[in-house]
Amino acid sequence: MDELSQAGGTDLQQAPGGNRGRTVWASWMELLGSMRFAISLLTLICVASAIGTVVQQNQPWVNYINQFGPFWAEFFKPMGLFQVYNAPWFIGVMAFLVTSTSLCVYRNTPKMIKEMRVYRETMRENSLRAFAHRWEGEFTEQPAQMPAILTEWLAHKGFKSRQDVRSNGTMVAAKAGSANRFGYIAAHMAIIVICVGGLLDSGIPLKVAVWATGKQPVAGGEISSVIPEESRLGVMNPSYRASLLLPEGESSRVAVLNTDQGLLIQDLPFELTLKQFRIDFYSTGMPKLFASDVEVFDPQTQKRFNATIEVNKPLIYKGVTVYQSSFDDGGTRLSLKGIPLTGDRDYRVDLPGTVGTTANLGLLNLPYKIEFTGFKAINVEQLPTNPQDAGAATGSPTAGDGLTPFRSNLASVIGPGVKGKQATKPTNIGPSITYKLRDEAGQAREFQNYMLPVDLDGGRYYLSGVRDTPAESFKYVRMPVDDQGQLDGFMRLRAALQNETVREAAARRFAKVAFGDRSEGPELVASVAQSARKALDHFAGLNGQPGGLAALAKFIEDTVPEDQRERATDVLVRLLQGAMWEVYQFSREGHGLPPAKADAVHGRFVQDAQIALSDLALYGAPVMFQLDQFSEVKASVFQLAKAPGQWVVYLGCLFLCIGVFSMFYIRERRVFFWVTPTEQGTRLMVGMSTPRRTLEFEREFARLVEELSSRAIQKPEPKPVVDGEV
Repeated sequence: MDELSQAGGTDLQQAPGGNRGRTVWASWMELLGSMRFAISLLTLICVASAIGTVVQQNQPWVNYINQFGPFWAEFFKPMGLFQVYNAPWFIGVMAFLVTSTSLCVYRNTPKMIKEMRVYRETMRENSLRAFAHRWEGEFTEQPAQMPAILTEWLAHKGFKSRQDVRSNGTMVAAKAGSANRFGYIAAHMAIIVICVGGLLDSGIPLKVAVWATGKQPVAGGEISSVIPEESRLGVMNPSYRASLLLPEGESSRVAVLNTDQGLLIQDLPFELTLKQFRIDFYSTGMPKLFASDVEVFDPQTQKRFNATIEVNKPLIYKGVTVYQSSFDDGGTRLSLKGIPLTGDRDYRVDLPGTVGTTANLGLLNLPYKIEFTGFKAINVEQLPTNPQDAGAATGSPTAGDGLTPFRSNLASVIGPGVKGKQATKPTNIGPSITYKLRDEAGQAREFQNYMLPVDLDGGRYYLSGVRDTPAESFKYVRMPVDDQGQLDGFMRLRAALQNETVREAAARRFAKVAFGDRSEGPELVASVAQSARKALDHFAGLNGQPGGLAALAKFIEDTVPEDQRERATDVLVRLLQGAMWEVYQFSREGHGLPPAKADAVHGRFVQDAQIALSDLALYGAPVMFQLDQFSEVKASVFQLAKAPGQWVVYLGCLFLCIGVFSMFYIRERRVFFWVTPTEQGTRLMVGMSTPRRTLEFEREFARLVEELSSRAIQKPEPKPVVDGEV
């Protein structure tokens, strides 16, 4: 734009004292057409584009609340930072940039075109003598013949020339590369065209269409049931960007448009059917390739054809481009086992469900609703190659650790990885489900449970994660498997611990086995049994209060003097561990199983179960659902765009390429020859100029001088080169 401004510089400058007489309109026109104003607008657009790149656009409002917090989310919302490219101020900046550049092009293009046609053959001899690149010499040719010779010679070099015959000589003016100025014009036109294309693909056409047709967006809940006609946009809508979630085997002729006020339904000129969704993974668990095999049906022509949509390989039909955006669950059918976490009964309740739906927990007599929010058939985590070494790196969970974050025990593909230096390898740990339990007050907790046990720290565990908000990471309870690799042994132990009769009997048996042969006799056994019973009672939870090691620690804090708490804690924990072993034996006897051997395997099971039972006190749910069977249904998420400005932007890019090529690869040069007669023939003074002095220009001038010198009969020394040019 600087070249254009320079070309019209005389138009921008006023005569002395003219500032007082300038009208306000002229001042505004000068501002809008100035280079500084355009650069300021371009800077604003660059800053806005950076914000739009860093901050994810058009996400659900709750995502921004979780990311920035309620205060800053509300603070940023009026600025349009979550929809930068459709924000009124951004569109206004684009409009001003178009206006400014258009005004500059309109005002200065005629001057530049006129300058391209001018040969400047009327240049004076004194002006030529001031050229930095100048040479003089004498030739034997006659003055009348020399201009024609020069014209022919210049034509072979690509110059166009024109003569001005004067009384004291002839001026031959030649120029080449005048198309260089087209580069400036084309580059500025590119800015205008690209901005216009961007405005056409912004939210302006949609807002105009909604306003002109009186359409009313609706809330998301109404879309699934009834689509009012006033919320539906026809196939003639000139510009839109919509989304479509399409499960396998289903078809759709509509897509969904998100607006600030709600949702609009966009009719499509064709019907799209997802026949199959295919996905491949890297060894790390990240998606390698996902593609959708679709069938397209045109209701107007009754034509059907198959197509495959991949990332960066969209389907284009009837002006609508269908992009493969992502993938999701399409309503996988689930078969769950509900496992109570309270009470002294161990039983299961079958619960069918479908991802994306909600169900009441009436069979369990619980005032909760379960929302099936997600399913993943493959979960690849970076597990240690030697599970026995994992505990050294991550730290095995210990009593009192509470809920242990999964990512601190094994690496998630989005987590920081396994701590320590042991080798890891990608491992598929099997399917998982995600669901929410929502109480009558509307409060919900989210859970993530894995279908299969996972090898961790030398043991095998079922993992159940919980979190209060989507902004948090899941924290996982590790529940050890029994001899058959199932969860039944742990749940039997949990139910037995809740039975007062079992706790009493386990405490007595433990005291008798451990201290029955002591000389103190029955008094010691009774005392130990009473203490063990208290430890079991507080660990199990009294009067509906949460139990676990935290409850036991609270009991010690309330009943034991501070200077004796450490010793009391050590004693009660030992009593608890011994009594828990007997609770475990009673849980087996109650189901007709033989007593467990007192070996390392069963000892670790009881220890791990004790930690898991302590963590369940923080689980925050009276029931856990284990995935039993599933029938997976995949879904593709498509982005559908009708972008009339796309080809306008392409045209602008073509202008930009032409402009850049012209400015950088077409060199404008002008050469002037002043031909005067002498006694021996002709005297020639040569001057050459260019807007941008480059090394290539220096070489061209040197070649020109060399060719002239070879035919000259007298070669005066060239004038020294000075900075600047007149």
